[in-house]
Amino acid sequence: MPKFTNANFPMTENGETYHVGTKRHDVASRILCVGDPNRAKTLSTLFDKPGPLFEKATKRGFTTFTGYYKGKPLSIVATGMGFPMTDFFVRECRAVVDGPMLICRFGSCGGISDRTHVGNMAVATKGSINIIRNVDYFSALAKGLKHAGPPYIISSPEQADPELSQCLIKSLSTKLRTPVIPCMNATACSFYSSQGRHDPSFLDENETLIEDIRKSHPECETLEMESYQLLHLAACSTGKSIRASACTMIFAGRKENEFITPEQVDELEITAGRAILDALITCSLPGEVDMLKGSPILKKAKM
Repeated sequence: MPKFTNANFPMTENGETYHVGTKRHDVASRILCVGDPNRAKTLSTLFDKPGPLFEKATKRGFTTFTGYYKGKPLSIVATGMGFPMTDFFVRECRAVVDGPMLICRFGSCGGISDRTHVGNMAVATKGSINIIRNVDYFSALAKGLKHAGPPYIISSPEQADPELSQCLIKSLSTKLRTPVIPCMNATACSFYSSQGRHDPSFLDENETLIEDIRKSHPECETLEMESYQLLHLAACSTGKSIRASACTMIFAGRKENEFITPEQVDELEITAGRAILDALITCSLPGEVDMLKGSPILKKAKM
């Protein structure tokens, strides 16, 4: 294990972050984040030749690829799943990138409306809400005590960057044969309880949760575990230095109880991935800093 300094924001002596494991010049200002490291590796094959100039996997579950896409510096980062991993990713990439950043999530989700079907693409043009299991409610319930408040807390929406969202809609609609749906997303703290999946082994009280989400936010049509945290941190970034949006492949049809096939994933992943990379490099980023300029990884690639 390398030596880390600064308990508040741990970094190695050469500036590598604790979880993502990257330092200045390893990560570009424009980033595509995905959950699956295999998806990240597949999409990194779309980089300009000779391919990724930087590649690193850490024991904390992150994999980073950096290179050029159609002449623009770009990184693809596999983050794993859920709020904490998204938090590590955004904060630690922000710490090693100078200037403004543009981040897009490309993940998977469940469709919870009549028009979100398996194999469709959704873009969070209307932002994302957060669904959190109310632990105090369930702790009291388990002890047979009086419990206050709802079993699940539904937040107000966090907005996505409008320009990046529109770039995504335009690029995906042009390149995909499947419908591209602009909508609001919901990000849950769990794959199971706070997404309304029924498990007789636990006290969850989520039988009407999806219905409750749709009643409180009729524009909400997808459900997953990461997008809200990305949009929330972008909104809270100092000086609004991060702009972000999110798009997802609909893997699960929650109303129809259907699930995507591996063949559908393979086809959609690469085609949608290319469209998303095109959107990322098309979107404006005033004040962008070329983090690969003068980078040791670029010098190494030219040797």
